[in-house]
Amino acid sequence: MTASAALPSFHSMDAVQRWAMERIMSQGRLSSPRGRETLELLAAGFTLADPRRRCITNRERRWSLPLAIGEFAWHVSGSDELSFIGSYAPRWRDFSEDGRTIRGSCYGRRIFGTPDGTRSQWALLKEILREDPMSRRAVLNFQQEPPEALRSDSLDTACATVLQFLVRDGRVHAIAYMRSNDVVWGLPYDVFLFTMLQEMLACEIGLDIGTYSHVAGSLHVYARHFSLIERILESKDPDAFSMPPMTDLPGLTDFLAWERAIRTGQSLGSLQAAHGFWQDLANVLCISSNRGEGNAALRPAAIGPYGPVLVPSAGPAFGSSA
Repeated sequence: MTASAALPSFHSMDAVQRWAMERIMSQGRLSSPRGRETLELLAAGFTLADPRRRCITNRERRWSLPLAIGEFAWHVSGSDELSFIGSYAPRWRDFSEDGRTIRGSCYGRRIFGTPDGTRSQWALLKEILREDPMSRRAVLNFQQEPPEALRSDSLDTACATVLQFLVRDGRVHAIAYMRSNDVVWGLPYDVFLFTMLQEMLACEIGLDIGTYSHVAGSLHVYARHFSLIERILESKDPDAFSMPPMTDLPGLTDFLAWERAIRTGQSLGSLQAAHGFWQDLANVLCISSNRGEGNAALRPAAIGPYGPVLVPSAGPAFGSSA
């Protein structure tokens, strides 16, 4: 079974990226929200058949795995702090209203946070699926409360609206609904995050991961990226890369401690080592931040499976944009 029989299905994010760019460049219509020229498709979507093939490997794209991991850590920590996410992508500073926090795109804050002392959306989601595995109500809401979400002068309004999970045939399928999605800046990092959450949920309720589907009201590219898109489409995608299965979910806590220490320059010696899946992610962050020098466990050879995905000297990574 697939999560959607109506959407085109692809085996990897490289294939999704190529499809989206080709369709927009050939069939997209001009639009200029907030005075920024774009080509866009309305009500566009796709299915990623294997959500573990969530990484972009096309070298022309220069997609940043460390940024994707850093954004994942920011969201899973339930943070809205600009200093946290800004250390991975300084461009986020352009989207802060107060210079301290991100108000719109802090999805993790809304998923894992408990501002009023009640249970988080994530806790309620798991409860729903444990009580009724066939439920259609397992939905995470990413939107701000009006009127903040509707302000025309807001620097950052959440691009994602909801992420729905459906358990069918013993697998956790996911469907993301986006009001706006840029193919170059946002799409690859959004899919990375949402499929990681999908796999986390599957692990927590003891099921396998299913398909991932993605629907955007406006799927678009900015005119400034036309030349980059041409280079990507003229290049050849490497063989699809699949991340290892997520294991040892309790190791996420140790991974987040490693991420915080790496990001803030704290000593790594006193930290309990993460294991397996999570240690590999920590190693990528160590190497990308030059914290791995002199530590045999953190040298490039110890990155594990992620060597094919890392782009040497990629420079500043793209952040997300609405």
